[in-house]
Amino acid sequence: MKSQNLMNFSRARVYFTVVFLAAAVCAGAQRPPKPDELVELNDVTLRTGAGKWLQATVSFTPRKHPNPDTAYNEEFIDDAKLSLYLCFRNKTREDNFRKEGRKINKDYVEADLYDYFYAEVEILTMKVDNNRKELHFLLPGELAERDGFDRVVKPVGHVVEMTIGGKQLEFKEAVEFDKYREPGILAKFKEFAQSKSKGNAGLLFPAHLISANYLENAPAVKISQSSNASDL
Repeated sequence: MKSQNLMNFSRARVYFTVVFLAAAVCAGAQRPPKPDELVELNDVTLRTGAGKWLQATVSFTPRKHPNPDTAYNEEFIDDAKLSLYLCFRNKTREDNFRKEGRKINKDYVEADLYDYFYAEVEILTMKVDNNRKELHFLLPGELAERDGFDRVVKPVGHVVEMTIGGKQLEFKEAVEFDKYREPGILAKFKEFAQSKSKGNAGLLFPAHLISANYLENAPAVKISQSSNASDL
């Protein structure tokens, strides 16, 4: 009887070991991707003094397909969206506050000087080729000149988001805000950018809606039916 019990115990131990290893393999297969593992965010740059437009460029590199086993074509990532939020300091508003005798932290806070803008691009497909892609965004130059940020080297801050199949990707440097690096401050800045940019809807927009020349290094993007066909 004792020998039979030991045999049963050994079988049970082997069974649970196999089950545990199978569960570990499944868990490993479902491991969430690391930041920049699927798509690497390279840079967000700003070009000013370029005639009619202030131009922001988001550069990124597709590194790895999220679902190669079930993909229509594992060399291409489909159904992606990229969102850009930009924040600028409105120097004209600051000058007006000073003329009125207002004092910062008394009559207004620094956050009152920030303007937020938002735009989104729907990416139909992009090749996983480890080559850098670029999406360009435009803001009217006269608007930037009026508000006093037409000659800034870079925005006060930016937020870049990308989804694939509706699932959010993680970037190492998705949020930048001035000199701050604390996660709590960056999270609050992101929250402000998402909420306050709604008031400026339509002012920042994908550059390819103006001219297809901006698509030279871009993935295949969806072009709105309201675009000017003569420019495309």
